[in-house]
Amino acid sequence: MLENYGFDIIDLGRDVPPEVIVDTAIKENIKLVGLSALMTTTVVSMEETIRQLREKKPDTLVCVGGAVMNQDYADEIGADA
Repeated sequence: MLENYGFDIIDLGRDVPPEVIVDTAIKENIKLVGLSALMTTTVVSMEETIRQLREKKPDTLVCVGGAVMNQDYADEIGADA
C-alpha cells in the first residue's frame, strides 16, 4: 500500500533480528520503520528493535501493527504509530 503512495520500501522479510533492521536503517538512512507482529512471540523482538533504534538512530519513526497489536501495547513498547 505504501508503495502505491510513492514510498520506497525495503522488505527485509520475516523473523529478522533487530540488529539487521537497525543496521539497515542506519545504512539506508531510513526515516520510518514498519514492524508487524502476527503472534505474541514476535512482539518481544519488536520491542527490542524499537529500543535499539531509539539508541542508535533516534530520528527514525516506528510504526507497528499486526494481529496481536493494540494502541496500548504500541504505546508501551515506544512505537510512534
